[in-house]
Amino acid sequence: MSTKKIYLIGFSVGATVSWLCSEEDCLDGVVAYYGSRIRNYQQIVPQCPTVLFFPEEEPSFHVNQLISNLAQKNIEIHKFKGQHGFSDPYSSKFNNESSQNAFKEMLSFLKKHH
Repeated sequence: MSTKKIYLIGFSVGATVSWLCSEEDCLDGVVAYYGSRIRNYQQIVPQCPTVLFFPEEEPSFHVNQLISNLAQKNIEIHKFKGQHGFSDPYSSKFNNESSQNAFKEMLSFLKKHH
């Protein structure tokens, strides 16, 4: 069985791991939802198309500052209403509108880089 494209999609810690893996040239794309620890790895320069989804509110860092720092890396970054976990229907932080909007953006990203 051969695989044509490899994309990593990660949430929270998985988003940070996906971000770390974006430096590898074997990936075709990375989608990272609210990877708050990405702030500790801002030196990463993705070698594949990458999209990051952040909430408006994060208690552990300033979202706008991180977005500003990462914006120079030629990656897509989106910010949505809500808090960490806005796309997790089992979280108390779930935000249906933001979840649907992020999902649409993810599909658009995947189609664009297919």
